[in-house]
Amino acid sequence: MKKVFLFLVTLISFHAHSQNCVGTAGQVKWNYWAGFTSLPDSSDLYSLEYFPTRPDGFQIMGSTQSPINYTDNFASMMRGYISVPSTDNYKFNVTGDDRVRFYLSTDDSPLNKIKRAETTIHTGITEYNKQASQTSQVIQLVGGQNYYFELHGFEGAWSDHSTLYWRKPSSADTTWRIIDFNFIKDYNCPSTCPPRGTACNDGNSNTTNDQQDGLCNCVGNLLTTNACVGARGITEAYYYDNLSGGYIEPDLISAPRFPLQPHRKELLKGAYGPLLPHTNDNYGTLVQGFLTVPVSGNYEFNLTGDNQTFFFLSKNDSLQYKQTSQAIVFYGVDDNEHTNSVFQSIGPLAMEKGKYYYFEFRHKDNTWRDHFSLFWKTPFHQQKTWKKIPNFYLFDYKCELACIPQGTPCNDGNSFTNNDQYDNNCQCVGTPCSGPNCNDAAARYVPYETCAPTKNLVPDPAFSWLSCASTANPNTGRTATKWIKYDLGDTYLLKSSRIWNYNVLNQTNKGFKNVVIDYSMNGTNWTAMPGTYTWPQASGASDYAGFIGPNFGDIKAKYILISSIDNWGSTTCSGFSKITFDVQMCNGNGTTCDDGDPLSMNDVFDANCNCKGVRLDCFSDTLNLGQYNLSTATYQAKKRIETNSIVPNTQNVSFTAGNSIVFMPGFQANAGVFKAEIKNCIQTIFAQEASKNKEVTSKNVSLLESDSTNANLKKIIFKLNEPSIVTLTVKDSNDNILVTLIDDLIQTTGTQIKYLPTNKLSKGSYWIELKIKSAVMREELIVN
Repeated sequence: MKKVFLFLVTLISFHAHSQNCVGTAGQVKWNYWAGFTSLPDSSDLYSLEYFPTRPDGFQIMGSTQSPINYTDNFASMMRGYISVPSTDNYKFNVTGDDRVRFYLSTDDSPLNKIKRAETTIHTGITEYNKQASQTSQVIQLVGGQNYYFELHGFEGAWSDHSTLYWRKPSSADTTWRIIDFNFIKDYNCPSTCPPRGTACNDGNSNTTNDQQDGLCNCVGNLLTTNACVGARGITEAYYYDNLSGGYIEPDLISAPRFPLQPHRKELLKGAYGPLLPHTNDNYGTLVQGFLTVPVSGNYEFNLTGDNQTFFFLSKNDSLQYKQTSQAIVFYGVDDNEHTNSVFQSIGPLAMEKGKYYYFEFRHKDNTWRDHFSLFWKTPFHQQKTWKKIPNFYLFDYKCELACIPQGTPCNDGNSFTNNDQYDNNCQCVGTPCSGPNCNDAAARYVPYETCAPTKNLVPDPAFSWLSCASTANPNTGRTATKWIKYDLGDTYLLKSSRIWNYNVLNQTNKGFKNVVIDYSMNGTNWTAMPGTYTWPQASGASDYAGFIGPNFGDIKAKYILISSIDNWGSTTCSGFSKITFDVQMCNGNGTTCDDGDPLSMNDVFDANCNCKGVRLDCFSDTLNLGQYNLSTATYQAKKRIETNSIVPNTQNVSFTAGNSIVFMPGFQANAGVFKAEIKNCIQTIFAQEASKNKEVTSKNVSLLESDSTNANLKKIIFKLNEPSIVTLTVKDSNDNILVTLIDDLIQTTGTQIKYLPTNKLSKGSYWIELKIKSAVMREELIVN
């Protein structure tokens, strides 16, 4: 019985491979896949879920030449059969723009195809000898035999074409000729799988909403008691902006707004994003959800991303086990660069149909490209290539507490609303509108956040600055007569810059070309930046994103002068569209400021423009208190305190040091408003005497602080004296974890801040629990 069973399997397999797909003689089908953001390659093409069965479009061709100059950023595939009347030897040649590959099978089976010729650089339509690889070896074709072939084309921009030629080496005629309708036949094996979304019955009474996945699998939603499993096809990415650096830790994990107060979010099309790559820099990403599989079996996963990207996959639907399987991209790789590191891949993993698996992305972008993508190899895809995972197999994670701040602009997807923004319930809503302008482009326009720098610049003169008159340069040492002077209104340390040259369609020749830059504290005495800068000409396109400008290297200035030596061709006017400066406030020595550390006091600028406050903890051996008006606090040092400060009568001040406290000339205080003690100082987070594994209940420092501008926002503040394993969670009154804000090795010492919006929390009592190494601190949170 066992031998008969194996024999039947062999017959079925052989029958599938021998399927006759030879179609109409005299024609072949040219298929194309569009929507790529740049020049695609074979990996981009193969990663498409339905490649090769469902193209974006096709044309019927009567020869082996594709349409010419069809569109931009697309891939194409012509496939069919070549058949000759009598046996003879042939050579093949390809030309194309940008890249072309030719495959020819040893028979009529696609499984036996072999790459025979290719061009890896663009050629002219009749440029046959630009690369040796354009021409194949001599191949014998047997008369009457159908030979399966594929011609792949990959196009970026400008003109595009792909052509397959042949000739007989034995013939005196050496002309390369396009293979015409006399020798070609169509490939006709359409997919028999019902379209995705077609109702079906998977035979399981414990599922609902059974649908076909488009690959002949009937999939239902398994009933679950996990309240966090949301709707099928919803995958939300939360983004955290203005984070420099390219690492998950510390750049993303230690950011105060991660993970509960993102700047923006978007709906993804699958386990990959962002939807519009290469438009933002210096941000982080968090994606949470559940993955299902339509067929039980072994699955492999592969992660790509830029810059650093982590992917976690649980063994079930619990976050608790999310680190069961991990894939990591330590340094940026291209979207389809699957073999850069062994850490990119997971599996094979045995997975069950209908079971929910929790997954999570953490992604940190620095500059240049930005993307994160999860691919899989499955038991149900005919091609065993890495395929991107679409939304059909993903489910929303409903239990996130993340909340984008109220008033942040957004797009509610309704063209009949204006002024869309997030409300107090963390929902994107707009104000209903009426009239003829309600559904036009202006009604759908999403305004940028006030004062936020944007990358794209529309090609409109209203968004640009232009000078058409010549006037004397404010710097008398300059002869340039086209210039612009910026009064920053205060003194700043200037760091980096970004510039958008004159970006008006068909007028980009007015843009600055060679430029000199000066800076000044008073607008009269100028200091020159070294050298001359050449600004690239703008594109005139609506997605023009400018370029990185000079790094000012922390120069101190109130005025900036930009002078144009020449432009890109215009004889009358010169200008540019936009410039942004990355600056740091630099007021005078002793001026009050805010160093951003809520656990320091008496913050002032020093002579080097650094805003510094007095630390109240045990970080320092010696604490030097200058001429401050001290606020109520306990000032601590491990060994010594020196002070010549003033203690106002209304304040209560304590000094604690291990060895000595020295009151310098100038120190003022009335009796009874301060005290000084020689003793060991107390750590601000955990009392030194607390034993390991014992919960710390001391109220020496409160974990929670309310935001004065937002009643629904809490700050969780603590300090690390050394790199430590930190776990920070929000729990309900039954001690169930609602969200984990930190669960990692935190390398950055000093003050740590996490924002906790309470908008999505029901009224009641909660616990904030902080673990550093083995010590624990808890504080109650009451939501009214």
